[in-house]
Amino acid sequence: MGKDIKMEKKVNIIYMSEATKKRISKASDEINGKNLFTDKIELAKKTLQDVKSLPI
Repeated sequence: MGKDIKMEKKVNIIYMSEATKKRISKASDEINGKNLFTDKIELAKKTLQDVKSLPI
């Protein structure tokens, strides 16, 4: 009864030079493994401990 409508998804491709790719790769390697939001992580851990200690 209905028509098969083919949906095409448009993908934007950003072309980069090799130097730009290397800079982005280096920056991501530096960020990887670091906790950028340590205060929020500690607050979440404390909140989770408080929730676990509630008598249910």
